[in-house]
Amino acid sequence: MPALRMLTQPTPSTRARVLLYAPALSELHFKQRHVDGEALALHAHLRAAGHHSTLLDAYYRARRATALDDVIAKQGPFDVLLVHLWTSDAYGPRLRSIADELAATRARHQIPVVGFGPLATSAATELRHHQAVDHTISLGQHPAAIKNATVSAVMADAAAHLTGHTPLTAFTDADVPYQPDAVVSVSASRGCRSRCTFCAYNADLGGGWTRLPMAAAVADIAHLHHLTGATRFAFADSDFGSTRAVCAQRAAELLDELHQRGLTGRLRISLNIRSETLDPDILTVLAAAGVDVILIGAESFNPDTLHRLYGKRQDVGHLHEVVAAADVAGITTVASYILWHPWQSIEGLRLELAAIERFGRHRIPQFMARSRLLVIPGTVAERHIRGAGLLDAAPFRRAFRFARPDVADLYDALAAWFVQNVTPVLPRLSENRADDIKVLAELKIAEWRWLTAALGIPTTTATGAAR
Repeated sequence: MPALRMLTQPTPSTRARVLLYAPALSELHFKQRHVDGEALALHAHLRAAGHHSTLLDAYYRARRATALDDVIAKQGPFDVLLVHLWTSDAYGPRLRSIADELAATRARHQIPVVGFGPLATSAATELRHHQAVDHTISLGQHPAAIKNATVSAVMADAAAHLTGHTPLTAFTDADVPYQPDAVVSVSASRGCRSRCTFCAYNADLGGGWTRLPMAAAVADIAHLHHLTGATRFAFADSDFGSTRAVCAQRAAELLDELHQRGLTGRLRISLNIRSETLDPDILTVLAAAGVDVILIGAESFNPDTLHRLYGKRQDVGHLHEVVAAADVAGITTVASYILWHPWQSIEGLRLELAAIERFGRHRIPQFMARSRLLVIPGTVAERHIRGAGLLDAAPFRRAFRFARPDVADLYDALAAWFVQNVTPVLPRLSENRADDIKVLAELKIAEWRWLTAALGIPTTTATGAAR
């Protein structure tokens, strides 16, 4: 288990004034209370390394953040602008918009821009070509080769952060001005044991899985809870459990550390986890620790698609057992699913929708029109699709074409229905209004009924409360 990093003060020549920017990565009015915990941790790391770090967290939208340009104009000059780009969901128009902002800022203020996070690494070529960033950080890079010594030093320190844990316990309430309803993410591991072909989340880490000290992660949670009053926390780990034996150990450690701090029963926790690392006993321990949501990558109920296209190995029978055990323990299961891919068939769609019905449509958060393979630059999936001649590529855009015309026609019809019935409504919805969650659920149910009717699939009148 890695120890906490002990940082020495750098020489004055390596100190830098750093603006750390966490942009909003979603254009909808959901996840407005979420805090970019990785940016927060890097902020702490840079301060501990002796840099003068300023954090602009626009990802947290419960309070209006100062515009990037205004922060630089009023608090600058800065030596480096660090930008955290992590979720693949932002690839496309949202990333293009952020790139436009960064390019304008870089030109106006003559400030070096450095991107970090999985999305920054996978889209590095496009970001540099767009003149949005000068460099991106990944563990395979050698910052010492960069001519600007100050930028090189900041990048080296930021890269070091990716390999370990930086305590957040030095923060004061002035450093974390979040509201009690904030959802704060923390990390207790790095990387993932899986190698899904479509995933870019290990792009900046190089591979493998490394645990971080659970005691330190819980200490961070306790400290942030004390400062902000927040009771909702999310483990940012891509793979909380690693293996079933390790997951059992980590679950017990989480419960014990929370108990020692008198926090059991007072916090709600969500985590990303693979179903193969779970069993009913582990779920019982996690529930006792306050875990009430687990996010699992189901991806497909077609074994051939799952194994050959997505590179996943998953026992679907065990997945169903895990979900049933989670229900008993009072834990909500949220599963990601990829319905549409280049080689999908009409019969495959019928089989998968029937399997989703049995699994519980309400457990899958995506609209079916958006349950589509995201093609991210640099991934194995992109190479396969390009090799098959089915890739459409442009700056900040990767998409696939369907190999089968009948599937393409069906998807186009579904997309047209979605644009007419759902797209105009989504921008008006907000997680801050309870009735809007009901509207979202009704839209998802309506879409499910449209698609199953189009495929001639008998469906129950109640598919579960869509989320």
